[in-house]
Parts: sequence; structure tokens; C-alpha cells
Amino acid sequence: MADALDRDGIATLRFDKYGTGRTGLGAYQDHPEELDYPAFVRQARAAYESLRDQPETDPHELLLVGHSEGAMTGLLLGGTVRPRPAGLALLQPQAIRMLDLVALQLKAQIAEATRQGQFTPEQQRTVNAAVDAAVASLRERRPVDTTDLPPAIARLFEAFQGPNARFVLSDDAVHPPDTAAALRPGTKVLLTCGTNDAQVPCVTTNALTAALRHAHAGGPGRVTLPGVDHLLHDADHPDTLAPPVLDALHRFARH
Repeated sequence: MADALDRDGIATLRFDKYGTGRTGLGAYQDHPEELDYPAFVRQARAAYESLRDQPETDPHELLLVGHSEGAMTGLLLGGTVRPRPAGLALLQPQAIRMLDLVALQLKAQIAEATRQGQFTPEQQRTVNAAVDAAVASLRERRPVDTTDLPPAIARLFEAFQGPNARFVLSDDAVHPPDTAAALRPGTKVLLTCGTNDAQVPCVTTNALTAALRHAHAGGPGRVTLPGVDHLLHDADHPDTLAPPVLDALHRFARH
């Protein structure tokens, strides 16, 4: 992405968020259970302010570019930082509450397993109900009953109750469409969704797309990327950004 933006004359600042690269767990190294989603937002805010304060930067022409959860972080920052960004690129964004997205993904996997004969329709209904119950238990801070969940899904929900619990619940507390109202009217926004994205299907971005319109965000708006998966690749470009992604970024930069 940085290379693509560079070709349009846009300088970028990238950083390793908590849990990645040289940052690692940073200040949370000795108490990872205290790491929550707002810590990631604060980290991104510090990056934005660092870029804003560079001598070669025009603070009134800043852009926020984020992918998946990072897109949700960019959306949150877009309505709170000073000065407000000129534009947001929300690439395959987390556009609904985290646990709703997890449930949707799990149910899609179970549906596929049922089509392949690994589950009966009755078993599929039982597992789907157990997933919904697990989500409700997490949100109510009750122990999750994993009795009717396949082992892999049971382990996932057990992890959500362990050291990751604080992060999961604080991330799930954010409903992205509600945050769009804080954007400056006229902020140019690119929101992408890929037709081969199993993690963030296009349908999950409907409410956010409507909220951005209601907030009078500028274009180019939502762009559907044919054949593109969650990592912004397609069948012909498994290791690099797919051409539709590059085209959308270019049009966003020129907009």
C-alpha cells in the first residue's frame, strides 16, 4: 500500500501495532491480559500525531489508511483527531461488532462443512445455536458452555475468556456505523469489500456504508473488488495487491 501511495506522491508512516514486529507487546509485555482495544487506538493516534508534526507534512491533508480491524481504528480516529483527516481508506473493514462478525464467520464455516457432509442439518442448527449462546455469554461476562461446540470452535471461545478477554470485549463494544457521525462532513472515504472475502463479506459493510452517507462523507464511497480476498489478493496475484485494489487506491488518492 505504501508503494502504491508513493507512486501518487503520498508519503506514509507505518508502524508495528501491539503484538507485531519490533513493538511486540511493548508496555504490556509483563501483563498482556491488560491489553485492550483502546490501547491500539491510542497507539494509532500517536502515529497520526507524529506524522502530522513532520516538517514536510501538510496537517490539513492527512489520510488514514487501515485494513480490517485497522480500518475500524482509522474510522474511530477520523472522528476524534485534530485536525480531522482529509480522507479515510477503509480496506475490507471490520464494519460490525467483533463478536457478530466472528459468529457470522463461524456459521459460514459450519454451513460449508454441512454441505460437505461433515454435519447433518440438525447438527448445524445445534452448533449455530451454541455459537449464538456463546456470544451472549461473553457479552454478559458469563462462562461459555462449549458442550455443543466442535473442538476448534470451543477452543476459540475458551481463548476469548482467557488473557484475551479484555481485548475481545472492548473491541466488541465498538459498533462502527455509530462512529461515522463524528467525521467532518465532506471527508473523502474509500470503503472496499472483496467478492472473495470470506472474513468480511460485502453484506457486513451495508450499515457502515449507509452511516457514511448519512454523515455526508465524500467519495469515492464503497467500491466492490471482484475476485479479491481479505488480504487484498486475487487468484492471479496471490502475493501482491490485486489490480482492483491498486486502482481503488489510485482513484482515492486522486479524488
